[in-house]
Amino acid sequence: MEPLTTTVIVNLTDHPESDPHTSWILSLDALDMTVEDTMGVLESLTWLGGGEYPAMSSLRSRTGVYNWGASSSSSQFVLDLAASGLAGMGVVAIDAGVRAAFRKLRDRARGDDWGGVISEEGALAVAKSRIATQYGVEQDDLVVRRSQTDAVDRSHEFEFDHSDGRSFGAAVGIFKDSPSCMRIWREAPADTSGAQRQA
Repeated sequence: MEPLTTTVIVNLTDHPESDPHTSWILSLDALDMTVEDTMGVLESLTWLGGGEYPAMSSLRSRTGVYNWGASSSSSQFVLDLAASGLAGMGVVAIDAGVRAAFRKLRDRARGDDWGGVISEEGALAVAKSRIATQYGVEQDDLVVRRSQTDAVDRSHEFEFDHSDGRSFGAAVGIFKDSPSCMRIWREAPADTSGAQRQA
């Protein structure tokens, strides 16, 4: 059975086995690519640092079938990419590389429809839920520090403070008339000099 939905996740980590501090998330309908081709697009991200060897990474895929009255199927691709192997590339450059890869995947999906801007309140609920699930924090402990609407990308971006000193962020847009969290990230508590460092 051909997967009806495909989710692609790229995690930026300190090490492929550690929790991500930034995740990019893309949900697609009926991706018109083979598993090998999809993995090839993601593998290209491991060469972003321009080094002689690819960055340390872990890439895995899985498919599943679920039934409740009618059968459906899904596939998921997860790339864990170690930041230490990216030759000092900034998050902005990595973000641009992931966006380009995601654009390529979206161009090969059938039935994609990124809808209009959702309400800030709806986007906020999605952002808190995704951060709570990813990082194991309580939604009620996330206090909005900054919110911004991007009319061009039809998305909302939020930054949160947490009681343990960490901060989190999320970008939420519309996919198939439903709010979807497209990127989340975290930062560690301030160090003794008061400077923020990436977790």
